[in-house]
Amino acid sequence: MSNVPKWKVDFVKNLSTEISNSPVTALVSIKGIRTKQLQGIRRALRGKARIRVLRGTLLEKSIEKVKLPNIKNLEPFINGQIALITTELSPVSLYSTLHDSRQKAAARGGEIAAEDIIVAAKETNFPPGPMISEFQKVGLQTAIEKGKIVIKKETVFVKKGEKISRDKAKIMEKLEIFPLDVGVDVITAYEGGVIFDREAMSLTPATVMSMIATAFAGAKAVAKSATFMVKEIIPDMIVKARMEAESLAIASNFVEEGNIDIIFMNSTPGKEVAEEKNETKEEAKSEEPKEEDVGEGFGALFG
Repeated sequence: MSNVPKWKVDFVKNLSTEISNSPVTALVSIKGIRTKQLQGIRRALRGKARIRVLRGTLLEKSIEKVKLPNIKNLEPFINGQIALITTELSPVSLYSTLHDSRQKAAARGGEIAAEDIIVAAKETNFPPGPMISEFQKVGLQTAIEKGKIVIKKETVFVKKGEKISRDKAKIMEKLEIFPLDVGVDVITAYEGGVIFDREAMSLTPATVMSMIATAFAGAKAVAKSATFMVKEIIPDMIVKARMEAESLAIASNFVEEGNIDIIFMNSTPGKEVAEEKNETKEEAKSEEPKEEDVGEGFGALFG
C-alpha cells in the first residue's frame, strides 16, 4: 500500500477544520471561468468569504472528517469543476454577492448564445484592409467611408440557442461585443445542519413579499366568490352590497335620499312629452268621423 503524501494529509486535516469552524460552507461551479474572472471573484469576496479550487477527492476526504450534522449531504454535489467557499455570510447573502460579481466576457467559440447577439450598424475603428474580408466572411455588410470600415446594416449575428463559431467570436471581440455572462454558479450551501439549494438561496425579501401579496390577493378573491365572511373581505362585501342595493332601488324606482339625484337624472321629460303627443294623436284618430258617419250627416241635412 502506497504512502499518502504528507501534504495531502495536512491539506485534508486543515480543510476539515476550516469547514468545521465555518458557519456556512458552499459549493460553486467554476465551469467556463477564466483565470481573470476568478481573480475578480476573489476580490469581490475578499474579507467576506474564502474560495478554494480543489480536487473533488480531497474535498470528500475532508468532509468525511467533519462532525457537523448532515454535512455529508454535500457529497452528492461534488462533481465536475467546482470550488469550495467558507464564509460567515448567510446562504442568501452569499448567493447575492456572487450574482452581483458576474461579468461580461468575450466568446471564444463553441458557446451557446443565451440571447440574440446583435451587431449594430456603425463606423468601426478599422482602416481598409484584410478586415473587410473577415467582416464579409461572417455575413456583415460593410463599406468604406472616410477611411474607415463601416457596418452598413444592423444584423442578428447569432440567434438565441445557436452555437457561436470561432470566426464570429473573433469578430465580436474585435468589435468589443461581450455576449457571455461569466461568474460562479452556486450549487448548494450548508448552514446549521440544513442544505440549501439554488432556488432557496435566490429568494430575496422583495421576492418573498411579492409572493405573500399575490397569495393574499388570491385568498381574498376565493373568499369573496364563496362569500366566506372573514374580516379581510368585509369592507369589500359592504361596498358590493351597497352598489347592488342602489342598482335594485334605481331599477324599481324606489326613491330614497341616496339615489334621488340618479333617479331624477334618469327621468326623460322629452320622452314623456313625446309619449303624451303620441297618445294625443291616437285619441284624435279615434275621434275622427268615419266615411259612413259623414254620409249620414249629409243625409240628415237634406232630409
